[in-house]
Amino acid sequence: MKTSTLLYYPDFHPNASWLRRILLLADDVTRIVPLDVELHDPQGLLALQDSVPGCLRTISPEKADIAIENDHLPRLVKAFAFLARSRSKASKETVTIVIAPDGSSSIVGHVFLHSSKVSPVIHDELRRNGLILSGLERISGQKGFIVVDKAASDLILSGIAGNISRRTGFDAITDKPVPFALNALNNLGVGLTPVSGGAEGAVLASLTSILIPAEVATLKATEYRSLRESYAPIRIAFKELTADLARINRLNRIQDPRHLNDEVEATARDFFKEYQAFRKSRYARGFKAWAPLYVGGLLSIVGAVVAQPYVVEIAGLSLGINIIQRIVDSSADHGRERVFNMLAGLRKDIIHRSGINEII
Repeated sequence: MKTSTLLYYPDFHPNASWLRRILLLADDVTRIVPLDVELHDPQGLLALQDSVPGCLRTISPEKADIAIENDHLPRLVKAFAFLARSRSKASKETVTIVIAPDGSSSIVGHVFLHSSKVSPVIHDELRRNGLILSGLERISGQKGFIVVDKAASDLILSGIAGNISRRTGFDAITDKPVPFALNALNNLGVGLTPVSGGAEGAVLASLTSILIPAEVATLKATEYRSLRESYAPIRIAFKELTADLARINRLNRIQDPRHLNDEVEATARDFFKEYQAFRKSRYARGFKAWAPLYVGGLLSIVGAVVAQPYVVEIAGLSLGINIIQRIVDSSADHGRERVFNMLAGLRKDIIHRSGINEII
């Protein structure tokens, strides 16, 4: 079966703790990195890649990927003009450079965007609207970067991610909130179409934030790898689940990014409510013993789940619940019940391995 690969944007370095949670429900993540960029991953990302080889891959944008103006040039021209008008007089006359304790530098309201991610047409429009800061490229520490207004960069990278998603079939995912500028532009009728494959990726990200405890970030590398390998079957089921949720809720048809964000969150909440109802059903209550069950080294079937926002309130109740200890007949082990079961064991194992049991 084809692996569950997600296309990450907009940065080169996704947050390591966020990525740990995502990789429990996806096979691997691919980030967009130009060929001539030297990646200097932070220690957390390097350790995760050592623990789970191949979990974080790279893909370079092709010429067709960066030509986002092919379908959206009229709207992009309006968008850049709007962004130029909306910048305050002070921001146009002053530049604030921030130097972090580690020596890295950033420019307030701007990002370093590699020139290979900008087509000549888009580059000309950025410069014409004053959305590029000239002369500060060297601050990035690498060649080939330009300093671009952050909101404009968000629009460009969303378009590139959409093109790559359509080309590769990867679902797009991001750990950033829907940019304010994208909402504002959409309300003016000049926003870009949501990223291709973004609905499924957004659903997965939202469900991950609800279903996977943050304590997974505290696990040792060996424990995390063991946990992930044990629950490999959940990634297959989850790929099917997110596609079904996006299709049933018609998320791929929503054009307004803000409305899409709201609907994705509502979908995740409804899924959790559905799980809660399952937990209270006669079927779920019928299991008297909950403990890990492996058959031939593969996970067979697992228990129930508690959403991350409610960990403090109901962690005490969930600690005694782990993986269903007996095999359920095939008629019961299907659809969302199967996902509910696997999610529960995963969450329980995370809590157990992180040592939060003793704290509670």
